Amino acid sequence: MSSDEDFLLVLAEALVAVWLEAIIIGATAAAVQGVPIMTRDVDLLVRDTPDNRGKIEALAIKLKTGSPQRVSDLSSAVSLIGGRAPVDIIFDEIPGRLSFSSIRSRAKTFVVGSCQLQVASLADVIASKQAAGRPKDIAQLAILQAAARVELPDDEA
Repeated sequence: MSSDEDFLLVLAEALVAVWLEAIIIGATAAAVQGVPIMTRDVDLLVRDTPDNRGKIEALAIKLKTGSPQRVSDLSSAVSLIGGRAPVDIIFDEIPGRLSFSSIRSRAKTFVVGSCQLQVASLADVIASKQAAGRPKDIAQLAILQAAARVELPDDEA
């Protein structure tokens, strides 16, 4: 098992242990689906509720990170830093007006160890990166779009 796969197992086990429903989004979601793409962190999408905020505190303990830190004053997102890999937690919606429930309805389930991870579809990853329009997102689009074309069933090509 690679160190990336090992970390995903640790993350999956921690999410289960704290009962936090989360969807892996962004480049990690693409990588889990076999897209040859690199990232330095794992992005999770969760619902913003007081209960989930407490679960995120518990997740930080399980992952042996520092307390959740606000990413910026302009965002409600938080980061868990200091563990094996940074984990960014985005609440409720990602660029492209993609809501938690809409992404969850199209998410794929991947088994990691004895756990299941919900992973955003490639279509949602692409839509979000297009909407965000940051240089790093634009740079990844060609690879993501090529990977999505390969995965289309023959009758949709």
